[in-house]
Amino acid sequence: MSLVFRVFEAGLALWFVLLAVIVIGRVLSGEIDVTGLLQHKADDDAVAPERVVPMLAFPVIVVTYVLSALHADVSVTHALPDLSQNMILLLSGGNGLYLAGKIARS
Repeated sequence: MSLVFRVFEAGLALWFVLLAVIVIGRVLSGEIDVTGLLQHKADDDAVAPERVVPMLAFPVIVVTYVLSALHADVSVTHALPDLSQNMILLLSGGNGLYLAGKIARS
């Protein structure tokens, strides 16, 4: 049974890598427009810090969770591992910073 899980683990990791390559390729080719992604308004040149933090924190937290889930023994529990309190705190903290910046600028 462990062979099935190893194949699934490799397939899931490969799928994530291919998805990342597709998105990065489309951003670099110009199919996905990212101009003004970190700004409040399209005509503003200032970078909004409350947009940078969640855009950096969320993918790191999700990748960390996925990697921990890949190493979990799901044959025993038949479920993904629970989110740790630290991950929940980081996710909600990033969202809180985003909302605080939005409220402060309005």
